[in-house]
Amino acid sequence: MHMRRFGFFVLGAALSACGGSPVLSHLPRPDPAVVAAIAAGAAGAATLADPAGAARLQELKEPHKEARPLENREIVPLEVLDRADEDADATEP
Repeated sequence: MHMRRFGFFVLGAALSACGGSPVLSHLPRPDPAVVAAIAAGAAGAATLADPAGAARLQELKEPHKEARPLENREIVPLEVLDRADEDADATEP
């Protein structure tokens, strides 16, 4: 029941926002410099509160690559490697 009401609310908001001028066009706009200063202050405060927090989040998102097992599915015959070594030795002055 609540989802149906929410759906009607979203539909009504979308329809009212689409007609004519934008709904929020007459509201005052904040100064971008003030918004940037507030964002910088919030980021600085978060860094002072937990300096290692950002690094910890990165570690949780992507595990260390060294911990992953390496899979080698290609097999190269030794003769190919020998020829590559011979070619490298022949081109050196």
